[in-house]
Amino acid sequence: MVEDITREPAPEAGERDTPSGPAAGSGVQAGTEARGIPVDHLSFLLVQLGMHGARRFGERLKPLGLEQRHAGMLIRLAANQGRSQQAVAEMIGVNATRMVFLVDELEKLGLVERRRNPADRRSHALYLTDHGLATVERVRAITVEHEAEFGAGLTEAQRAQLVSLLGVVAEQQGLHPRGMPGLPPHPRPLPC
Repeated sequence: MVEDITREPAPEAGERDTPSGPAAGSGVQAGTEARGIPVDHLSFLLVQLGMHGARRFGERLKPLGLEQRHAGMLIRLAANQGRSQQAVAEMIGVNATRMVFLVDELEKLGLVERRRNPADRRSHALYLTDHGLATVERVRAITVEHEAEFGAGLTEAQRAQLVSLLGVVAEQQGLHPRGMPGLPPHPRPLPC
């Protein structure tokens, strides 16, 4: 592990716990610093947690023959059956090419079917098959299990607060609340 030489040396164990120590007056800062996590490493910690969570979720989905992106799409389609492929793509922030490949994969697995849209013969409406509906229920059960394990160290109040705060960060970063994980469709340019 690389040591951060730009930081002040860590306080002695007893110093952290005293009201006059460096963490005094900041419950959140005291909690993160006491765990060895610098409070200014938000994005690093989010990346670590995101990759860990994605890996664990993928392991849970593997017996179903699904990847995380398949599960996300199935859940969103369950709530939006009969909508056009283009409308679903726009709703979840996926470009048209990626959407075609994703729907193709789900069709090959027998989970989704495209039907001609009677209102617009140039477009296709998306529907879950019976097998797709059953798979959605299994994915939901896996998701509940995954969420319980992932947040096991938090109280309900802490979980609600964390989700709320992360929602603020996601919105500030321009991420779509129903979007699929991955790069946003229109990333904002980095400040110079």
